[in-house]
Amino acid sequence: EAILTRIPDNKCSSRIIVTTRIEHVARACSPASPGEEYIHRIKPLGSEDAKELFVNRVFGPQKDCPEQFEEIMYKILTKCSGLPLAIVCIASLLGSYTSPGGVEVWTRVCNSTGSLMENNPTLDGMRQILTLSYNHLPHHLKACMMYLSTFPEDYAISRGRLVQKWMAEGLVPEMRGLTSAEVAEAYFDELLSRNMTTAVSYSNDGRPDSCSVHDMMLEVIVSKALESNFVSLVGGQCGSMPYGSVRRLSIQNDDIGSGIDNTNLRHVRSLTVFRPEGHRKLLDRLAEFSLLRMLDLEGCKDLRNKHMKHICRLFLLKFLSLSNTDITKLPSQINKLQHLQTLWLYDTLLDKVPKSLVDLENLKQVGFSNRQDWRKLLRLPQHISKMKAIEELTRFELLSEDAQLAMEIGDLVHLRFLNVVLNCFECSDGQLLTELAKSIGRCSLYELKVEDMEPDSNNMNFLLNLPSPPKLLRYLCIGGNIDRIPSWVKSLTHLVHVEFWWIYLPSDEIYGALYKLPSLTKISLDRWCCSEDELVARTDFKFPLLKVLSFVPDEGTPQVVRFEEGTMPKLETLVMYFHDEKRSLEGVEHLTSLKDVRVRGSRDNHEMGTAVIQLKEENARRHSSNQFKVIVEYE
Repeated sequence: EAILTRIPDNKCSSRIIVTTRIEHVARACSPASPGEEYIHRIKPLGSEDAKELFVNRVFGPQKDCPEQFEEIMYKILTKCSGLPLAIVCIASLLGSYTSPGGVEVWTRVCNSTGSLMENNPTLDGMRQILTLSYNHLPHHLKACMMYLSTFPEDYAISRGRLVQKWMAEGLVPEMRGLTSAEVAEAYFDELLSRNMTTAVSYSNDGRPDSCSVHDMMLEVIVSKALESNFVSLVGGQCGSMPYGSVRRLSIQNDDIGSGIDNTNLRHVRSLTVFRPEGHRKLLDRLAEFSLLRMLDLEGCKDLRNKHMKHICRLFLLKFLSLSNTDITKLPSQINKLQHLQTLWLYDTLLDKVPKSLVDLENLKQVGFSNRQDWRKLLRLPQHISKMKAIEELTRFELLSEDAQLAMEIGDLVHLRFLNVVLNCFECSDGQLLTELAKSIGRCSLYELKVEDMEPDSNNMNFLLNLPSPPKLLRYLCIGGNIDRIPSWVKSLTHLVHVEFWWIYLPSDEIYGALYKLPSLTKISLDRWCCSEDELVARTDFKFPLLKVLSFVPDEGTPQVVRFEEGTMPKLETLVMYFHDEKRSLEGVEHLTSLKDVRVRGSRDNHEMGTAVIQLKEENARRHSSNQFKVIVEYE
């Protein structure tokens, strides 16, 4: 039935079905307009279906899995991640080992699937099919795919982290008319399109923000990477510290032991640590990594301030991540890293960065947050205009006396992502906001997020009269009191995602400024957005491409979220939070394309329980091809 809904009724009494692993091939075969393409995307099996397939194959139809095999069976099914081919191949192998003593064989199969795929004829077909996808990759994508072997099993790989590491490793060339970052982004999307990786989460502009690799595919690329000496792995699927010449080193266990003493580290170009502790010996030898280009210590709890002096001598570094570590001070000698392009300091114990940061003229990205106090923001040094290569400035504060700094932001010609927090109750002289408005107009921004630490101020009104609005915006976030939605928002033809909070405006003002935007696919409305008791999506508000609508009204109005007939015809996902305030959801029957409704709140919230009952009743009234899922998430 799911397939039939994707087959056009062309009155010709015939159909052609094309199967492919490549997304753009599927789109080329589908003549429909965007949003109506005749494509059926096959999803992995759910846990119950996967178990049924496995048990039927091993023990026969209408049989149950013996109790002694259940625990290891679930581990094997987790490894298969719902892939029917993997389940059938492994089940066929284990069908001969169903006696009580077979548990040991099942455990060996679970722990060594990679080598079994190489040597066992039963699994050879699966390996051939998985390897086929890899072999059909273009040469430039094979190296990027092999690089995924540096990440552990079931790891959610951040797009930004992966793309920046590819560039630091020299795996992405610049092409005529494109930057290396744009090429790397295209590589990430291409691997998703070919189904070599799977999207895990999505970013503000609706693009996949992180991905994962199926366990079976990971086995294949780890094998390929080790065969070609592309990477050296410690822990995870591999053993102890490698010997001989090491180029890329990925540490995936908690204790590398004394093996580090026997390893030559002088040739290492890349070091990634995925476990929090047990690496002090390695960190004490950081000075020996003289050729290091990429250092990723995210989450490494053994990192101390004393190690920073060694890091500041790694003059060839291009990528440095110290996120989620316990460092409290960044030395001024950080400016010695003149090749550094990416510096991530998220979730550290830092409360500031040194003034010498502006000397890093090749730095493209700098990210900062304090995990103990979200109010400690990045305080940019003066003379930031020296950082000509900077592309992304994330959540930094501007005070009343920072007018000069606000003006210099306009000199950053490559700036694409700007997240600024106004930290002044009233900028009385207006100079700061005047200069910031000019700078926003001078930059070719893709993402703009402006927050106000003082929601009762009128600082946000500076956005109403920008001299030159950012026409290329894909994501816009306004978090603060403002008199109305800026009129220039209606002209943003590239805008994909809008996020508002604390704006406190009527529903017609909010929806009326957005409903004609041709590319808008997601709206996020957080606390204190609507000034009225009802937030109404009227019939006139068509929203041609809107697919996701999220509400977090945990304080204040609206009390009712209502949809009139004919509104939001393409809406697929609706997210509604129910907290302590009374809420109600009306008119869901008018959302004809709805696929998922996510309701979040506490178990004892009466309004939430009533809303869930009403949603399920509405779903029962629908035709089977028009039903949606009701997903309840308790806090």
